[in-house]
Amino acid sequence: MMSEITRWSATDTAEKIRSRDVSVVEVAQAHIDRMESINPSINAITEPVREALDVARALDDAGLPEAPGPLYGVPVTTKINVDQAGYANSNGVPAFKGNSGPDDAPVVSNLKNGGAVIIGRTNTPEFSMRWSTSNPLHGVSLNPWDASVTPGGSSGAAAAAVAAGIGAIAHGNDLGGSLRYPAFCCGVTTIRPSFGRVPAGSPNQAVERPALTQTMSVQGPIARSVADVRAGLQVMSMRSSYDPLQVMAPNSGRKREADVTVGYAFNPYNSPLDPAVEAAMQTAIEGFHSAGVTTREINPPLAEDTADLWGRLLMTEARHTLHPAIKEHGSAEMNRMLGYYFDRFPGLDVTEMFTAMGNRIKAQRAWSQMFDDVDVFMMPTSLLRPIENDLDFKSPERIPDILEAQKPLHTINLLGLPSVALPTHLDEGVPMGVQLVGPMHDDWFVLDVAELLERELGTLWQKLSVWERA
Repeated sequence: MMSEITRWSATDTAEKIRSRDVSVVEVAQAHIDRMESINPSINAITEPVREALDVARALDDAGLPEAPGPLYGVPVTTKINVDQAGYANSNGVPAFKGNSGPDDAPVVSNLKNGGAVIIGRTNTPEFSMRWSTSNPLHGVSLNPWDASVTPGGSSGAAAAAVAAGIGAIAHGNDLGGSLRYPAFCCGVTTIRPSFGRVPAGSPNQAVERPALTQTMSVQGPIARSVADVRAGLQVMSMRSSYDPLQVMAPNSGRKREADVTVGYAFNPYNSPLDPAVEAAMQTAIEGFHSAGVTTREINPPLAEDTADLWGRLLMTEARHTLHPAIKEHGSAEMNRMLGYYFDRFPGLDVTEMFTAMGNRIKAQRAWSQMFDDVDVFMMPTSLLRPIENDLDFKSPERIPDILEAQKPLHTINLLGLPSVALPTHLDEGVPMGVQLVGPMHDDWFVLDVAELLERELGTLWQKLSVWERA
């Protein structure tokens, strides 16, 4: 029974708790046992949450509330780069290992208020800036499908944990692809929500995050199915007065026809496309056809420009804000990597910065108008199959190639749009997948379309060999 519990979806777990088939303590204990069994082989959890069982007992003792939320009693994990009372927000940096405080970030507070039971904290790379998840403080996190392949970054440990059955929902965040790329690498599902959907902020930090970073970064859920991602987003997006930029709009307000049309592009960038990624796109197109969804090949506007604009804006900001901290506290490998980023994305002067910000609005408008003709847009999550773990540190000369491959991720962060990443199939034992992008604030609609595709393609996590272990 205990090992079976960790196979349940978040929605099934919540339903079984509501129907009193199982207690919150039983569920929490099963996931804690799973964490103790599996984590030594993947190093996804940096620290168990000490009070998890006490929280579970308190929920059982209080009895079911009149209207329990979709994550009531469900075990979840949070990433170590978000504030959680009594736990360090180290951002993977040894010098910051004592950065803790008395307050929860809004997303953590929402999880707690929604009745979720936080059982562990997941790893992140140094400064949460890489496509692999390792740091000098907590070591290397591994992909449960193939230890030689990256689990993604920076929420790679969150995706690895939920793929392996440690928690039913994982919290992560996404500034340049850090939710979608780990989901792609680990064969699970996520949504990069619309900007403002989930409240953000770090109440224990003395200095606010830089302005451009705030407008391109989001918090969100990673799970093993679209339904669970939806449940996670419902709870994470509850209102918080701490974030003045939170947006409570239910949708875009756009009128649609009854039939769904998905526009797609195999590769709208001037970069190489991996044949395995092309196969993932073809698999998804065929899946939509099986579901009765119309597809249409289109050219998204300004694709190449948006990817470059993301890098030039953020790297200009980083030169003036984050760079001194990385120079002082980052590893030699981290500083070397940042140098490659600065070479790839030259800094902007003040006039160029204002022009770039205007061009960002221009691109957002062009994509908004694109959605007058299609309901959802599909493209690769990454142009490369999951890369070797820690490739950017082992072979830094490959960093330009990696950045080229991640253009589909960068574009969406610049635009601020909702995007669901979901798996399509396995290629030589490694997950492949696509991302579905929607108009601003149409998060729930994009999840509905993703669920249509998931019904045709199925989910991958049941095929992961670690599920054979008790």
